[in-house]
Amino acid sequence: ASWMPDLEQIQEPTVSISGEVHPDFRLWLTSNPTKSFPVPVLQSGIKITNEPPKGLKNNLARTFHEVKEDFYESCKKPDIFKKMLFGLAFFHAIILERRKFGSIGWNIPYEWMDSDFEISKLQLLIYLNEQPDIPYDALNYLVADINYGGRVTDDKDSRLIKALITQYFNPKIEGDNFKLSPLDTYYIPTVGSLSEVFKYIDEELPSEDNPEVFGLDSNANITMQQKIVREFFETLLSIQPRASGGRKGQTPEEVAVETAKKFQVAIKASIKYLDKKKVPDF
Repeated sequence: ASWMPDLEQIQEPTVSISGEVHPDFRLWLTSNPTKSFPVPVLQSGIKITNEPPKGLKNNLARTFHEVKEDFYESCKKPDIFKKMLFGLAFFHAIILERRKFGSIGWNIPYEWMDSDFEISKLQLLIYLNEQPDIPYDALNYLVADINYGGRVTDDKDSRLIKALITQYFNPKIEGDNFKLSPLDTYYIPTVGSLSEVFKYIDEELPSEDNPEVFGLDSNANITMQQKIVREFFETLLSIQPRASGGRKGQTPEEVAVETAKKFQVAIKASIKYLDKKKVPDF
């Protein structure tokens, strides 16, 4: 983060209202969430965020929307590949959704990404195509220790993620309607086309998740709701005006009027009015 102030100093005069910016100038920045990111840089650009959807159902739907039909049908062992791919997608959704329960979900809220799932599904395809038997131990190690586990730093979290993947990657998955949790709702759908997977997700899975599917007690919802409310109020407080030097902080209306006046001055200085008409005062 040490170079962030330099970025702000370089960028601010470049995009200032009175400055001249080339019409083809573009600056693309990619960043994980961080408090050290300069606020003026955020305010002067267009922000795009890509976050996983809320809930197992939506998470699974989004994951399978990224799976192409030709990839889905490309394995030499199609039946077990489709079952294990669904199990992998379910595992991906489970570890992401456990974060909403705070410390009872994970001791540390890890930033797993879609790339972790992408590399895991490619390895699943390669190992099933090249190995005569299904290497459950090798796949469990790759997924839980390397691909996803590479981000895990807490020893208890490491044990948990290894235990989770073994629930989905084991020889029992080769049977029909393999259950993914103690609840009857969650199971590996019958092997079929990709559209049939979407049909199962859309019609069979509930919109509201029972904590038991994550291996948690039903009281975990209380912790989750408290966490959501706390984060909501922290966000509200963070955007409130701050008082400094014994003077009252500006209200949002005062900030808006002051900004509008700055725009007026900048526009008057940079635009030549051919008809000499006066710009209305605010």
